[in-house]
Amino acid sequence: MSSQPKGLNHSLKNNDIDEYIYNTILDAILNRQLMPGTRLVEAPLCKAFGVTRGVIRRIFVKLAHDKIIQIQPNRGAIVAQHDPEETFAIFEARSMLELGTVKKLAQKSAQINLKSLRDLVQKEEQALSHGHWKEWIKLSGEFHLKLSEINNNALITNYLQTLIARTSLLIRMYETPTHHSCSIEEHTAILNAIENGDEQLAASLMEEHLDDYGKTLLKEQPTSHHTDLLEIFKNNKIVN
Repeated sequence: MSSQPKGLNHSLKNNDIDEYIYNTILDAILNRQLMPGTRLVEAPLCKAFGVTRGVIRRIFVKLAHDKIIQIQPNRGAIVAQHDPEETFAIFEARSMLELGTVKKLAQKSAQINLKSLRDLVQKEEQALSHGHWKEWIKLSGEFHLKLSEINNNALITNYLQTLIARTSLLIRMYETPTHHSCSIEEHTAILNAIENGDEQLAASLMEEHLDDYGKTLLKEQPTSHHTDLLEIFKNNKIVN
């Protein structure tokens, strides 16, 4: 449950209120308090946060824009459910970009320094060993972005940043921290292949790595259950 105080006892501007409610609902989703498919009913949320329906609807629009929730006819707002086609498309796009990146890096292995990436892998390992799941997801995304940055192609890096942000959200919403300690070894193996100038091996390892993620997120996901929204958000009332 959110560690926010029982009400914000100071005046907030509309934008601050929106951001506070948005982040509080997002945290509840990412922390698995609100499962995919859970219906977000306006009335208890209004009561929990102490705001009008207009404010909650405004938050719903932003959450829907960011693909965190869905607004469906006759059902209203629900926590976004797994979309296999979209997930496949995202990982396919990442694969197209990242396989080319590691090949290029392997071709010029003598001119690049991978120390910063190896340091990043060590941080990933530390985060996982201490059970810092959210931190590991962030560091894992940074690893893939850093590979692209070292390749010095800003256009590809910008595209990849958008895709990684989306997959990081999917991982936090749907996956459990079980088997992906092996990704540390996979990242290390990719770096070794690049450092050895083996572009085919580097590309093959990256393809397997991304395919592993994609298949995990394409599996059947947990369904929603009855959720007491007022209970979840009872300590987050905004007092103006």
